[in-house]
This record gives sequence, C-alpha cells and structure tokens, in this order.
Amino acid sequence: MMSLDFASIRAQHSLAEVVARTGLFVPPGVTDYKVCCPMPDHDDRNPSMMLHFGNDRFHCFGCGAHGDAIQWVESVYRVSVVEAIGMIESSTAFPTIVTRPIAGARDRRITGSKLKCEGPDLERTSIERVKAVLAEAWSYYGFGRLHEEGRRYLYGRRIFVDALEAEVGEPVVGHTPHGSADRLVSRLRQRGFNDDEVVDAGLARRNDRGQIIDVFRDRVMLPVKDADGDVVGFVGRYDGKHHGVPKYLNCTKTVAYEKSINLYRPSCPTLAPTARIILCEGTIDALAIAVVAASAGRSAQFAPIAGSGLAISDAQWDVIVGMHPGMIVLSADGDAPGRKANLQWSLTLAKRGREGLVAAWPEGEDPASYLAWQGDAGLASISVGLRTSEATLL
Repeated sequence: MMSLDFASIRAQHSLAEVVARTGLFVPPGVTDYKVCCPMPDHDDRNPSMMLHFGNDRFHCFGCGAHGDAIQWVESVYRVSVVEAIGMIESSTAFPTIVTRPIAGARDRRITGSKLKCEGPDLERTSIERVKAVLAEAWSYYGFGRLHEEGRRYLYGRRIFVDALEAEVGEPVVGHTPHGSADRLVSRLRQRGFNDDEVVDAGLARRNDRGQIIDVFRDRVMLPVKDADGDVVGFVGRYDGKHHGVPKYLNCTKTVAYEKSINLYRPSCPTLAPTARIILCEGTIDALAIAVVAASAGRSAQFAPIAGSGLAISDAQWDVIVGMHPGMIVLSADGDAPGRKANLQWSLTLAKRGREGLVAAWPEGEDPASYLAWQGDAGLASISVGLRTSEATLL
C-alpha cells in the first residue's frame, strides 16, 4: 500500500503556491487574502473565504469549506486525496478557477472572482438530442456500481427500493461517479456527444477558459421524467463531506427541463378511483412514500409527487389537479416552514375549487423520516389530518 507523507507534501507546497496554481492572483507578501469562494457548489457573490498564508489554512465563512493546501485541491476540483497530491506534485498547471482581482481591493483584503460559466443554450441543441444526452447520463448514473451506491444511501435512511424497482422494472436511484470532476463529461464524449450538447443538457458547465466539468458531483441522483417517460432532468441529493453545500441541486433550465414546470414523480401506476395525490416538499419524501406503497402492494392508492421545494407554480398546479379527480393530500414537512407551505397550498387549492387534506406529520418529521420507522402503518398519516378548508381557518 502506498504511504503518503502529508507533512512533507505540505512543507514543500505552501497554500500560497497551490492557490496561485489554481489561477488566483496572489500578491507577494500578504498573510491574509479574502476571495470569493471557488468551491463548485457555492455561488459566492460577496467574498466570504479567507486564505491565511501565515499558517497555510483556508476557511469559508459562507459554506464552511476549510483545510490546508491538499484539501484545497480536493475541494476545488472534487478529487480524492491521492489525486490531489498527484496534481500538487505534478509540474502541469491546474485548471483555472479564479483569475480576476476586483479593482480597489487593498493590501491584505484583496478580492477575487470566479470565472464566468456558460449555461445551456436553449436554441443550440434540439430537444431530441438533449433527451438523448440525458438518457445516456442516466444509463451511467443509474446502473451497476453507481446504482448500488445510490441504493446504499437510501438503505441508510431505511428507504428500501427493491419492491418499487421491481414494480417499475428499472432503477429509481443512482449516484454520480467519483474521481475527476469531468468523469461524466468524459463518458458522454466517448458515447459520441459533443461538449455543447452536454452543456445544453444541463449536465456540465464550461468557463471562459474552455474548461468543462460535471455539474453534479457527490450526489445521489433521482431522474425527473416527462409524461412520455423520458428523462428531462435530475435532482441531486448531496452526500459529500463539505459543510454548507446545497442539500438539493436541480438541473438548470434547458430546452427539456424547467424547475417551475417539471415535477418529480417516482412511479406512474394506474391509479384506483379512490387514489390520493400526495404533494411533497422534497423528492426523497415522494420517493419514500412510493417505496412504502409499493412494498405494501398499494401503489394504485397513492401518487406522490414533488416540486423543487415549497414553491409550486401555476403550471405545476395545473398538472397536480389534473392528475386524478380524487383527494389531494398536502404533505410538506412537520416544521414551521412546512406548516406555512401547507396553509398556502390549501388556499391555492381553494381558489381552484378543490378540497384536500393536510397530512399530520409529527413535529420535526417529514414523510421520509416518519415512514422509515412506521413503514406501511405510517401511510395512515396520509389519510388522517385536517381538511384544507379547516386548515385555512387556523
């Protein structure tokens, strides 16, 4: 087994040297340097990271990222410690992340900014080609070793997907690859897709130096599908080690996907006349309900669905109320924001002439956490609660 002398590597390569190789201008003689955080999942508009060159440490007060020169490379490029050390000891340049100091910064408080990244072009690539890219990405995320890694994450939360996957006949969860930050990009190139197509599918970002990296890293992946069953986007649930990284990450707007239009639905069985639509706050919650319903042989009775958080657009309400004429259950989390959302959703249903039911989750619980311990018996909580007409009076 290879032995790594971390102390020697840190002694030979200072934080200032490693940061400069990343592309950030480091003025000579400074001991403290304030920059916009370059971590991939931190959209830092106001400088919140301090680089302390005196003791070779960095710390972001926004996302919590911190460490030494080795951890800098690990975090910025999302690589393993072995790969980070290899990059540091290599004579080749790092991909540039940060380049421009902001005019007017002084002495030890110089501020940097990230390179601009290109987003999807809605006219450059056809929707058919974008869907082909997304299908290939899902065939990578959702099969083999990565599929099993996604399943293990859910098993750790007592969400056992076996019955649901048997019912739908395909994986319902996957995971991003590990290693370099362009692992998916490289896979898609091998499958005949060009970089423009990958960017336009919302799966990669390209900066103005031409570097292209995966959008989703260190995430459990759930596919968002359209009415035809085609994958149009993804929701990624972070399961990495960095603090302050957004828990959920959606695809950005593409020709195939828009957060305010598309909804996540883990399965689409033929619904019974007495079925209930279950509007959830989170995708994992919707998946947990579908999993328990499938395990109990009751999928025809429940249609869990989720947007991207608490905000539900008019277009999404059109889909929700049009799914089925039966009861609509409002199932936001059992906390203050969730209760507020349930009330707002109740008012929206009333304006649309539909009455529903507000699920009574215990304080601090959400559907996924509650069903993890209650199982099939927990489905009763979807049928017990306030009528939405009563909820609006509270």
